Amino acid sequence: MNLYITRHGQTDGNVNKIMDGIRDIELNETGKEQAKITRDNLKDIKFDLIICSPLSRTKHTMEIINVNNYPVIYDDRIKERDCGEFTGKGFESLDRDLYWNYYDKTKYEKAESIEHLFNRVYDFLNEIKEKYKDKTILLVTHEGITKTINCYFNGVPKDGNLQTLGLKNCEVAKYQL
Repeated sequence: MNLYITRHGQTDGNVNKIMDGIRDIELNETGKEQAKITRDNLKDIKFDLIICSPLSRTKHTMEIINVNNYPVIYDDRIKERDCGEFTGKGFESLDRDLYWNYYDKTKYEKAESIEHLFNRVYDFLNEIKEKYKDKTILLVTHEGITKTINCYFNGVPKDGNLQTLGLKNCEVAKYQL
C-alpha cells in the first residue's frame, strides 16, 4: 500500500498557538491557500480512497484537495488528540515537551493519554494495512496523528519526545505499508 498523509491547512488556532484538539474549527484564508497548493502537488497521483478525520478543518482541506472526486471515508480514529482541559488554551498552559512525550504517564483530568492516542492510531493503521493492502490511500488528518504515524513507521525516539515529528500544515508524507 502506498500511504500518503497530509495535515489540514492552517487555522487561527495554529497561528495563535491554541490547543484546539477535537474542537471543530475552520481553516483560515492561509489554510485554504495551503490546501490548494497541496491539491496541485497531488493532482497527478491516482488515489483509490481518501480517509479523512471528520473535523471541519480536515474535511475542508480534503474537499479542496479532492478535485478528482475520489471516494471518501471519515474515521474518528484519526481525529486530533483530545486536549481535554487544555482545549482552547494557549500552548503555555502546559508543558508540551511532557504532553508530547511517549514515556510520560501523567494522568490528565480529561485530556487523552498518549497511550490511548497511540492505541487508536495503530489500530487504525493495522486495519487499513489489511483492508487496502494493494491500494493508494490519502489520509487527511492532524498534527498529533502525524506524530503517531511517524512513530508507527520509524519507531519512537529514544527520549520519547514527539514534538518535532508532526507534519506542518498541508505538508505531505509518504509511507509504504
